[in-house]
Amino acid sequence: MVCSLCLRRSAVLAAAAPALARRSPLREQWLLSVLALPNEALLRAAKVKDPPWVLRRLQLPVLTDTVPTALCRHDAGYPRALRQLPNAPAVLYATCTAERLRELLAPASPRVAIVGGRGLTPYAQQITRAMTEGLARAGVTVVGGVNEGPEGIAHEGALAGAGRSIAVMACSPDLSHLTRQDSLHQRILAAGAAVSEFPPGFFQPQRWSFIASRRIVPALADVVVIVEAGGFTHSALSTKIAVELGRDIAVVPGRVTDPSGERILRLLQDGAHPVASAEHVLEVLNGAGLRGPALHDPAPHELADDPTMSGPVLHDPALHAPAFHDPALHEVAA
Repeated sequence: MVCSLCLRRSAVLAAAAPALARRSPLREQWLLSVLALPNEALLRAAKVKDPPWVLRRLQLPVLTDTVPTALCRHDAGYPRALRQLPNAPAVLYATCTAERLRELLAPASPRVAIVGGRGLTPYAQQITRAMTEGLARAGVTVVGGVNEGPEGIAHEGALAGAGRSIAVMACSPDLSHLTRQDSLHQRILAAGAAVSEFPPGFFQPQRWSFIASRRIVPALADVVVIVEAGGFTHSALSTKIAVELGRDIAVVPGRVTDPSGERILRLLQDGAHPVASAEHVLEVLNGAGLRGPALHDPAPHELADDPTMSGPVLHDPALHAPAFHDPALHEVAA
């Protein structure tokens, strides 16, 4: 079972939400540092009134029928990839069973995250959709948020390829923060899972919770693919974290004159992998020259158990309720 200390930390994060939402300006690096603080220090940094009083009256989260599983940092089953984060979530909640979550997060199950700016060109949309559909057919799981940018398109591609997706939510994992994406969210739940560090019933998606979720996306992925990240976007933060964690970085090349051209060029110069198809990403995942078992020269239009995952997982009926140089990274670190 998940320990009470981690459940308490989860409750502290929810209690700090209103104060964090009021924070202005909200700098990414400041927030990531705050998420690593002890409970009372976190509440004080967030400017929560009377932290000792708040801590005395915390109510621990309980699981629900729609969020039946959670892993805490003290469980052997907690994803090893997340343990690398200095501010790792105390609890990872999921909409699927514990067994399904183990399967999706097992080291033998390759995972790719797609990040980038929201205003994708038709070219980038086509590449993203074809790439993720091909990856899904090759057995790769797609990881990302549920938005109207590249991550939403990536999930659509994975589902079209009869594959699996992991949606990283900025609210309770069973809830969708975008009404327009409700259908996509539900289809992801059926084919994969949604996860979040926020407890069941938490629905205060604000800028800070989206930033917090950005560290989980690259942590859960083996490769992070960047698509048209023009201007400052959270893709810069995801890239920075991915580099710090030692993840492979891949980029979809575009025209140098595009808004994202300079950033993509610098990433390529610093060693990022150029990719334009599922086959290219599989080469990054599996090694140069190797192809996935289910991907053989696609048409132009169709562009093992982990021994550490055997520990206790919160699935208790009693708890149920009836070194890349990206110019934008300097702004992240500011």
